[in-house]
Amino acid sequence: MTAILVILGAAIILFVALDIVITTLTVGGAGPLMKWIAGSMWWLALKIHHRRHNHTLLVTTGWTILVLMVVVWLLLTWVGWTLVFSAAETAVVNTDTSVPATLWERIYFTGFTIATLGIGDYKPQYPFWQISTAVAAANGFFFVTLGVAYLLPVSSAVAVKRGLALYISTLGGTGDEILSRSWNGQDFGQLDQHLINLVPMISQLGESHLTYPILYYFHSIDRSRSMPLSIAALDEALTLLQYGVLAEYRPDSMALDTMRRANAAFLNTLRAIYLNPNQDAPTLPSLDLLRSHGIPTVSDEEYHRAAKRLGQRRKLLLALLTNDGWSWDAIASSQTTNRTNHLDDEVSLINEESPKNMFGMPHL
Repeated sequence: MTAILVILGAAIILFVALDIVITTLTVGGAGPLMKWIAGSMWWLALKIHHRRHNHTLLVTTGWTILVLMVVVWLLLTWVGWTLVFSAAETAVVNTDTSVPATLWERIYFTGFTIATLGIGDYKPQYPFWQISTAVAAANGFFFVTLGVAYLLPVSSAVAVKRGLALYISTLGGTGDEILSRSWNGQDFGQLDQHLINLVPMISQLGESHLTYPILYYFHSIDRSRSMPLSIAALDEALTLLQYGVLAEYRPDSMALDTMRRANAAFLNTLRAIYLNPNQDAPTLPSLDLLRSHGIPTVSDEEYHRAAKRLGQRRKLLLALLTNDGWSWDAIASSQTTNRTNHLDDEVSLINEESPKNMFGMPHL
């Protein structure tokens, strides 16, 4: 027996099993292998996107990472057990002739063992290899069970993420639009109720990113369904409310403060596992946009002085956008972007300017 092959194979198997367990069963982010694969692929896709502005590439990359992750886990597990069963000449033999299996036959034997197919063309000899075969089959069952249990909820989590982004977009595509659409001439109407509704939804989304780390790499071509854009636009609206609008006209403080904390918790969750703050913070939204709609505001000096404390938060928001292939211009001002105008009655639901999905069809 070549002990080094057993040790090397066992090390690969244990490493993959650990990566699977950390990724699928813990809430602390991805395992080291998955984190490296996903981060490297997304970094490369962003590099290409920033040169050619190909949002379809980013959409494809998310699903590619998901599939590749499972494929790599499977292949490495297969390689590990093949090394183990190659450690001794008589570890695997032909069922009919008892002739020791060749390398390719051992690869075949390992494949149907970890796939729990039990074909039986080849069999292990002696108790040690028979027990190893049983362990390999259990390892394969463990892999398939966790893999399926992990992959199916990811699609559901992606749908929830897009739906939440769309909910925020219906309130407005930018910070100033959210406030101008809710302003009724006297106050912000039912905006505080929307903020209360959003708190548990955004909190749950943050936990979903910990449970399903790959969720971060799912990109949306449609700007109204882009979670980074919606989170940034909502946070801009909260900043304007908290520091730009006169105190007596703000929504209920419990709703506003709770929503700001939920957004901060979401950003801190992503910072812990994905994001590094940008070097520079984006420019604060102008209060003139609110004044043009008759919304009472504080002075510009008071606004900028109070908002100075938000530098780190805004650097994270900018990093959230750029790491998803967007620029700050996408949500900077309703005067410079029409991110959600296609949702209005005045705009045709399907027209030549509607954003296209990866199959070339317009998004609704």
